Parts: sequence; C-alpha cells; structure tokens
Amino acid sequence: MAKHLSRLDQKNIIDVINAWPQNQKISWEALCDEVTLIVGKRPTRQSLSSHKLIAEVFNEKKLKIKNGEKEIIKPANLKIAAQRIKRLKAEVESLTKINNKLSEQFIIWQYNALLHHITREQLEKPLSKKNT
Repeated sequence: MAKHLSRLDQKNIIDVINAWPQNQKISWEALCDEVTLIVGKRPTRQSLSSHKLIAEVFNEKKLKIKNGEKEIIKPANLKIAAQRIKRLKAEVESLTKINNKLSEQFIIWQYNALLHHITREQLEKPLSKKNT
C-alpha cells in the first residue's frame, strides 16, 4: 500500500523538483530515488503522480528542461543582485501570505459546501459560455 504523504513531505518533494538541475533529465523514477530520504522510504511513481500539485510542478519542470529554458540570469554586480534578492524575498513573502489566506478561505468554503450537501460535481461545474 502506498504511503500517504504529509503536507510537509509534499512541500519538500516540490522543493526537490524546483531545485532539479537544468542540465539533468528529470523522470519519475529519478525523482522517487531523490526523495527517498525525505519520505522515509522509496515512493512509487504512482504515489507521487497521484498528488495533483506534485504532478503539475513535475510536468512544468520537465517542460522547462526540454525547452532548454535558462534557469539563472546573472546580474551585472552584487548591488543589483542584492536589490533583486530583496525584491524577490518581499514578493515571496507577499505571495505566501496571499496563498495562506486563499487556503483558509478554501477550507471555509469546503466546510460550508459539506454542511449544505453540495457535491464536488456541483462545485466543479464549468462556467457557462456566453452566447456570441
């Protein structure tokens, strides 16, 4: 039976994917080998790919590697690099706060949907297209 991954395990696995070297091919088997120490035992490809967010990040990284996308743009000097780091840290902090608020809102909506017997199908019903 596949081991259930905690949120911390999932976050750590996503960090591993994001840190994957641009010049190294990424595969599910290689990722399973790489995260063995994080999870405590070697997960299967199926257990990793069953987590939607892990699968999305994996596919994005694979596409970036395939397209030969440059990973690091080196700034001209240390002052510019320090300013860029400061700006990016502030951006990450801001986006983390926004993400946490959205996660809290989602949990509230999920709870209220459960209370009012709203099904997953009703929640995921696509918006109707406007007739043109």
